[in-house]
Amino acid sequence: MKIEVFVLNIFLLICNIGASVCAQTILVEITDVRSSNGHLLLGIYTNNKDYQNREAVMKQTVLKTKMKDGKITTTIVGLGPGVYGIALLDDEDWDRKMRYKYLFPQEGFAFSNYFHKGYSKPQFEDFKFILGKEDKEVTMKCKYL
Repeated sequence: MKIEVFVLNIFLLICNIGASVCAQTILVEITDVRSSNGHLLLGIYTNNKDYQNREAVMKQTVLKTKMKDGKITTTIVGLGPGVYGIALLDDEDWDRKMRYKYLFPQEGFAFSNYFHKGYSKPQFEDFKFILGKEDKEVTMKCKYL
């Protein structure tokens, strides 16, 4: 019986060590959200081609129920070390796509550690970051046109 408990403890220890090396947590602070309507859609990308084609390696929906003063924090888990970039859509009308008027976005958007100042779509290189073996903090400031 003692051997079985010992083997089980070793197994759980190995699983915990493996999980901490292979999957970090990204703490995402989202600021300047203008309203509590809708939800926030995050797309996590690993390269410019996938970003341009909107083929995220992971997607996450963030409800605005815990938003305070235009700020909300969420976590992304399950990603291993690598290069990532996060794009955000403030989907105020719940339709899961950007609403446009006269070619200009009518809903908010944001990018990891990058505040976009131009009118053209940014490149992945502008908002990418490296996730190492440690957890990471990312800030995303919403922009509305």
